[in-house]
Amino acid sequence: MPAVETIVQTAVGSTAKPTLSKELQNMKIPGNLGVGRDFTWSEVKQIVAAERLDLLGRLVEKERAYSEYMQQLREEYGSVAAYVLQTKLKSFITDSSRDYLIIPNDFPYALEPDMSHFIVWSKLKLTGGIVPDPVIKEMIDAYLDELIGNGKYEWTWFVNPPHLQSIPDASHGHLIVKTL
Repeated sequence: MPAVETIVQTAVGSTAKPTLSKELQNMKIPGNLGVGRDFTWSEVKQIVAAERLDLLGRLVEKERAYSEYMQQLREEYGSVAAYVLQTKLKSFITDSSRDYLIIPNDFPYALEPDMSHFIVWSKLKLTGGIVPDPVIKEMIDAYLDELIGNGKYEWTWFVNPPHLQSIPDASHGHLIVKTL
């Protein structure tokens, strides 16, 4: 899909990362309180290509709900990772027929309505960064072809660096999809 190819070329073919506008650099409200508006597809692609993944965020009210929910999970399960492994990924972990699972993100980033945010869970360690492994690219395309229809979407991908991972104990990447 075009979005992935653009990002791959930027990441592999150039050492210079795109320069982001001041507005985009300042969208996040200080104190990690969220963002004030939805990101456009162009902005998402720019942020990912620039590897400024820290700029992505949820709307203020969604960020508050996310933080409260994460705290509840820590109190009930001991950690967010324990909750994810015991509930969300329980059947996936024991299913030997597949190494990857794509599910919608329960607390997606602030995205315009024609975009969706998925999590790609993996039994294998995922390589950090913005360029997906060819096996993952093929799996994502097959999933989206079935879900949305061949050629009816663009997508971008990233694995957060360790300091941005909310669940570092479970290997996963972020998939943001724009429906055409």
